[in-house]
Amino acid sequence: MNHDSVDETKNRAGRRPMTKRRRWRKLGWTGLLLAGTLVLAGELAARLYWRLQFDLPILGKQPFLHAHYPELERMASRRPTHEDEHTDILLLGGSVLQRNWGNVEPELLEQLALAGHRGVRISNLAQAAHTTRDSLLKYQALGDARYELVIVYHGVNEARTNNVPPERFRSDYGHVAWYENVNLLSRGHRAHHLSLPITLRFLRLAIRQRRAPGEYVSVHHPRAKWIRHGNRVRSEESFRQNLGAIRDLAAQRGDRLVFMTFALHVPDDYSREAFDARVLDYALHRSPLEIWGAPENVQAAVDAHNRVVKDVAASMDEPLFVDQAALMQPAGAHEFNDACHLTGVGSARFVANMTPILAAELDRQKQLR
Repeated sequence: MNHDSVDETKNRAGRRPMTKRRRWRKLGWTGLLLAGTLVLAGELAARLYWRLQFDLPILGKQPFLHAHYPELERMASRRPTHEDEHTDILLLGGSVLQRNWGNVEPELLEQLALAGHRGVRISNLAQAAHTTRDSLLKYQALGDARYELVIVYHGVNEARTNNVPPERFRSDYGHVAWYENVNLLSRGHRAHHLSLPITLRFLRLAIRQRRAPGEYVSVHHPRAKWIRHGNRVRSEESFRQNLGAIRDLAAQRGDRLVFMTFALHVPDDYSREAFDARVLDYALHRSPLEIWGAPENVQAAVDAHNRVVKDVAASMDEPLFVDQAALMQPAGAHEFNDACHLTGVGSARFVANMTPILAAELDRQKQLR
């Protein structure tokens, strides 16, 4: 072929014939572009999933824990500090501290006001069925929010976690599907710019939990075939670790912690039949002990957890501690709607047990400002 024919071929094609190196380079760039497009599409799909399923924001680092703890979202606009004009109190616990299960929160506001503290704001993160694990994750997620007092009240809900064969128990309560989820979400909460990786892991957990629901402890009702395993309080060490982590984080933030033992009222003649017949020394008979496990196992778990509360409180310098388990006895229908939920009278007594300690601490803090 002469030079004229080569030039003619080159011109007709408009470019040089592609070498093997150029061909691989082009394929590489095409692959990268395709991979980038797929990742971008996946990221958009992931963010849309969280938006549609849990109403999380589309942009920014994702507040994944808000999907399971919407109470955190409600507090997002309030970021108290130790220097502002308000006295901010944070409540961490289960249903006993919730408004729809008792009057602890309004009673606390009223009794502190009568003690001379009228500028109090209460942030209540207590939720039904929640444990020290939930309180730790939520307290961590509050970030730069600061409180004059953080009141922690736990003891009975963790009894449920013991109703599982020993080999299945996990110290982070991951043998309960709820905690398997929140443990994962806590690692990604506002931590990464990409939502896709944690979304894929979360969906994988959801598929596994749906395929094998019998492998998990229920967050509300024990499995009948596993109740006998609750005779050993395996939650004791987890309870200690969670409270210790809350203690350490509070010290780091400069928040003052209030630890309280858990008050449990179980009449000597308690039985499920008597509870259902509403003939026990309770007012409303709201929740039977059996929703946490066998009655004797639940009582043993609460006793063990109360010993931990005392130990952790004793490990602190100048601890704020209220022994509600002792102070709420003797008790009866005037104070308790069931083994742990309080009547109006019981809520007032419960708060009165801690008001002198709280008021004295708030007075001390005012003097230091």
